[in-house]
Amino acid sequence: MEPSFRRAPLVFAALAALLLFTTPPCSAGTAVVFSTDFSSGLPSQFSAPGCVIEGVQGYAGLGPTGRKFSGTFLRYTSTGIQPTTLTLRGLPPHDHLSVRFLLGLIDSWDGTELMRVSVDGTLKFNHWFQLATGDTTDYFPAPPGAILSMGTNLGFSGSGFYNRDRAYDLGAEPAFLNIAHTADSVVVAWTLGAVSGGAASQWQGGGDESWAIDAVSVEISGPTLDAGEGRSVGLALRALSNPSRDGRVRLQFSLPEPAPARVELLDVAGRRQVERDLATGSTGWQELDLASGRRLGPGLYFVRLKQRDQQCTARVIVAD
Repeated sequence: MEPSFRRAPLVFAALAALLLFTTPPCSAGTAVVFSTDFSSGLPSQFSAPGCVIEGVQGYAGLGPTGRKFSGTFLRYTSTGIQPTTLTLRGLPPHDHLSVRFLLGLIDSWDGTELMRVSVDGTLKFNHWFQLATGDTTDYFPAPPGAILSMGTNLGFSGSGFYNRDRAYDLGAEPAFLNIAHTADSVVVAWTLGAVSGGAASQWQGGGDESWAIDAVSVEISGPTLDAGEGRSVGLALRALSNPSRDGRVRLQFSLPEPAPARVELLDVAGRRQVERDLATGSTGWQELDLASGRRLGPGLYFVRLKQRDQQCTARVIVAD
């Protein structure tokens, strides 16, 4: 369980986010440009010193439909700290990129260690985990669907005291989704923020503490991607200039058919701030200034797009 002093101020926002994220995030036309479950060994696009490929043990079956821990995964066991990198080159033209993967945190992390993930040198995930004398983390609240298991022994140790493994689906973490990106290459790096060594306050590696990834995929999106390169563009939505620095919310959206549609802007408590009916005579990509000149206060908002029985959401940040 997480400490109560962290939990109380965030419960309401977490419940609101849970309700909002029962609908899927929107996407443009997309193409998966890389995926692996490590069942055929280490892909050539990976550099993974200090890692081994081995069976997932108790992690088997954890994860969303179509992306579960299974068979083997890539596990970092070294005492020394080295980055594990995925490098992709020759990407098709695109304007956004998403990275999805399952993360396992194994055995006695002491709380001084940070799990870090960067995309093209920009830190997207940087959180400590305390799984030894406690079972907590500063990654709280995690997005809905991100926590797959906690406080349970999922394998890889004969010890009884420190068996508090964790499993996450970081394909549910918004920081990795719809990243503005146009380059024809990308580097994703997994590493640790710690001091290597044998002491309890340091990263010990081996059978004491380790981490693993599975079901890694990279997806690009953009209006230039059509059915020939990925999925055809359906109901889709994304925020332009996110975060917004002028209090306005500019959107780009796509409707799959010329039928009535509606877009709503909600705050983190689920209160509707703006509601607009969209023109029904057009399909494909269109742009919209949702607030129509109104300036919104700083904070986190959610945009929800609906058409017939389809709906999806996007996150928008208005900066100070």
